[in-house]
Amino acid sequence: MKPPATALSHAVKLLSARPYSERKLREKLANKFPRDEIDSAIRRLRAERLLDDGRYAEDFVRARVATRPRSGFVLVRELMQRGIVRSAAQEVVNRLVPAESNETLARELLSRKQAMYRGLDEPTRRRRLTAFLARRGFSYEVIQKVLRIPPEDETFDKT
Repeated sequence: MKPPATALSHAVKLLSARPYSERKLREKLANKFPRDEIDSAIRRLRAERLLDDGRYAEDFVRARVATRPRSGFVLVRELMQRGIVRSAAQEVVNRLVPAESNETLARELLSRKQAMYRGLDEPTRRRRLTAFLARRGFSYEVIQKVLRIPPEDETFDKT
């Protein structure tokens, strides 16, 4: 017969499957364990460096930029939704995704969408590309800049 799970053992099991921020881990444990046991487990995990919101934020931003690019503004918001304090989220995003890379990122996204909108008239194409970039959190300034000047290696068809 298995001994009953403790908050610490359950937290380690959760963290072995995927990373969690402290707040999200607390939420997962809250349904099964008393608060004092969760606090003790969190302290131990931090001491053992198995739970680190700073490292979690860095890993999250790197993965998001590599797989599902978003602007720095959206990345900060997503980190805050996962329990990372605004100042820490902003610091990590500023360090890993400098503001000037927003333009580069927007250009990359446009080059991926270029073929989709090739047959559209110019006003429709611009409107759709603007909406596409806006949904990914790019500022109006960046959107206008990248739509005005096509990427150097590719040109947009201007039907």
